Amino acid sequence: MRSPVQDYLDRLVDQIRPVDEGTTYQAVPSAAAMDRNLFGLALTTVEGHCYASGDAEHPFSLQSISKAFTYGMALEDLGPVKVHEKIDVEPSGDPFNEISLQPGTGRPDNPMINAGAITTTSLIKGRGGRDRIGRIVNTFSDAAGRDLKVSESVFKAEDKTGHRNRALAWLLRSFGILESDPEPSVQDYFRQCSILVTAKDLSMMAATLANQGVNPATGERVFSPQVVRWVLSVMSTCGMYDDAGTWAIEVGLPAKSGVGGGLLVVVPGQMGVGVFSPPLDEHGMSVRGGVAIKQIATDFGLHYGDVPPLGRSTIRARYDLSEAPSSVPRSVEALQALEEHGPECRIIEIGGDIGFAEAETLARAAVGLPASVRTLVVDVRKVDDFGKAAARMLTHVVRNFLEDRRDLILVDDDTALTQSLLDYAADTEDGALPDPMPETTTWSTPAGSTAGGAGTSGGNAGGGGADSFTSDAAVSDLAPADLDADGTAEASVEPEFRLFLSRSLALEWIEQRMLARHAPDLVPTGDQEPTRSPLLEMLNEEDALTLSAFMETRSYRAGQVIRRAGQPFGGIYFITAGQVELTSQGSGGRRYRQAYLSPGMIFGEIALGQAGRQLTTVRAMGPVTTRVLTAQVISALEESDPQLAIKLWSALARDAYTSVEQMSRESGARFE
Repeated sequence: MRSPVQDYLDRLVDQIRPVDEGTTYQAVPSAAAMDRNLFGLALTTVEGHCYASGDAEHPFSLQSISKAFTYGMALEDLGPVKVHEKIDVEPSGDPFNEISLQPGTGRPDNPMINAGAITTTSLIKGRGGRDRIGRIVNTFSDAAGRDLKVSESVFKAEDKTGHRNRALAWLLRSFGILESDPEPSVQDYFRQCSILVTAKDLSMMAATLANQGVNPATGERVFSPQVVRWVLSVMSTCGMYDDAGTWAIEVGLPAKSGVGGGLLVVVPGQMGVGVFSPPLDEHGMSVRGGVAIKQIATDFGLHYGDVPPLGRSTIRARYDLSEAPSSVPRSVEALQALEEHGPECRIIEIGGDIGFAEAETLARAAVGLPASVRTLVVDVRKVDDFGKAAARMLTHVVRNFLEDRRDLILVDDDTALTQSLLDYAADTEDGALPDPMPETTTWSTPAGSTAGGAGTSGGNAGGGGADSFTSDAAVSDLAPADLDADGTAEASVEPEFRLFLSRSLALEWIEQRMLARHAPDLVPTGDQEPTRSPLLEMLNEEDALTLSAFMETRSYRAGQVIRRAGQPFGGIYFITAGQVELTSQGSGGRRYRQAYLSPGMIFGEIALGQAGRQLTTVRAMGPVTTRVLTAQVISALEESDPQLAIKLWSALARDAYTSVEQMSRESGARFE
């Protein structure tokens, strides 16, 4: 499956490449002669993952982008105080080559204009057996994660035509800003501008700054965090020269342009972006590069005024269904089938605040799943805040999964993130996503009615007063009929995009779908005798039949309450037909659904616990028939056939320990 980031960059390059404004840099013949249609775009995350599109590996000269990195070197060598004595940090509002020196002192306004950059280069000295330009090339290479080189042809052209820069250098010398012969500093300044890079290199160099000075691919520290902070601050205010104010409003990210056609942009803590396209605007910035960055900043909400706080950790846990199945009681055969096919379902829990970096981490985890994974569950209940990037990338992941004929399930208890996805998708050219909200059915229990239906015989609580309840059909709507009866025609199974309010409900639905796909005969449907329940299968056939003979049949209509929370133990209910749901009441009086149960499963036994009370409300999801081993019968059985009673209690205990084991496995899987 393709990455949503890669697809986005490819689309953006195709969209912007037709832009044909601007002029190539004329001072250097090789730059002036460049194909104006060249356009490369690269993005590298602070985890070192690079995405590139277009002509992202076409070499070009670094030019003024080099100023940010030599400034960092000077700060590392001398410290901010010494550097500030020679170079101010105030925006000049002038073009890059303006003669902009402060009256009286001759100090350049900032290190991003040429006068300031020449001064910066002069402050860097040889060290460790390397001369100045050797150190500069080595540091730039460390930031790029590969060996860079100076283009001799570009250097010679710069050297031949650099009269204005030489004039600036001599003017700086007259003020004492340069303390010796300017020519060596000017020569090395020309050489640093002539270093060849690609858009991919720029993105890695930017990512190094975004990662507080550590190259995210090599792990090598290039600059200290304090120096990075200083450099990014100056880039924010001065990096775009006389266009800095407009850039701050429209993009709001530290950036540095170069007349070679490059543009470097830093998204602190998240990523670096490198762009290359030769035609320049009147400010010396790549025309296509400016358009691309403005679009990226808008699409992903990267402007400093838009970005939500970044979370510490995105992926809190990841595991498959076999490691943490649902707590629904199932037959031994069904559990074995789910154990075998559980790796087809992957669950990823995310949390914190989701910006671009966090969304990219999640998208990469989804893209990297093997083809054998048929279902991805993304649990977003612990997400505190999210931005445009989360909606954009998750939408893309949903579309990719559906195109690959795989299911994507969201667990989103307040539905806010899901609704954001739906709203975003509806406004895109690809159109709306499928509605993940299941249809609902509302049942009402009329005032004065009783919970017991036809065939009941006392002992069931009445449902006094009006009681309406809305139940989603997310689990019960999937029956084997939705799939081919023999489970072989899997291509006919439509992929699903679903929303569930709880993880347990999502896993129940997935297990039902998984059984329907691989073992349709194990999906509990139709009538099923109590002897086939997981509980009584623990006994021998004779004992199971004996207990079954003591049971009485009770039937219920759709929506009817069978057991209400708070009632005392009333017996063990074996579902023989239909489905029931177990609900509880949470904070604020809100009801939430804990589980659904199908034929062959039991309920009522939890009231045997220390509380001695029913913990959940059990309601029929449609017509339901049960066989009930009542509390009175169980009590009588303890007197008349204590051996059989002991076997029943033993089976109940084993069943309970099986549930505990499932919960323990789940807990272990959810903490990496």
